[in-house]
Amino acid sequence: MPNVLVLSFEGFSFSSRQLYEHLSPKLLSRAAVHESLTVEDALHWIHSGWPNVVLVTDSVISLEEHQNLLITLVDYTKHGCITVLVGLFAPTVELDRLDGLFNSFGLQWRAGSIAQHRTKLVGSIDKNIIRIDSLVASFDAEALFLADGVSTEQVLYQAAGVDAWGVYAAFGRVGLGKLGYVGDTGYGEEAERLILSMCHLDRPEERLQAGVL
Repeated sequence: MPNVLVLSFEGFSFSSRQLYEHLSPKLLSRAAVHESLTVEDALHWIHSGWPNVVLVTDSVISLEEHQNLLITLVDYTKHGCITVLVGLFAPTVELDRLDGLFNSFGLQWRAGSIAQHRTKLVGSIDKNIIRIDSLVASFDAEALFLADGVSTEQVLYQAAGVDAWGVYAAFGRVGLGKLGYVGDTGYGEEAERLILSMCHLDRPEERLQAGVL
């Protein structure tokens, strides 16, 4: 069973289901889950080598005073962990810090702005790092979209339409591990499906139920 470490430092408890209605119980049924509410606890669990997946649910890791946590998480990710930025991360991160955070992971992704767009699943994503058969083909989303630097094989969802541009979700290799970004601020079922797929915790029956690809 995979081990999922959830980082929740800003008073939001991931397990309370304040944002994603169904994600927490699904994670608990498919993985061992520990939620760290302090930076010290998070460092302890990462240094122990326990998590296979780290869900970052707020933007505390982007703050200068917590560079030690970011450095530790980047190194841990490069050695094979899946790290996913979700929840309150996108709506609370300072945009001038986000590009630097991506650079720490060795990625050139660049922040855009919060907007509402119709998004579409992009078929050119690297199929060797994520299964996409449980993901809906298109949906309306409000999100902090990425504006630049995301290569074609890293784009999961992007804004649809002639006058719209931006990446809603990206997933890329970081050393032996992976970094996922979900810019969503609406916290609907589509984002839940996406997070489970990034964690490699999607189920065959969900892929059959999706029926959209």
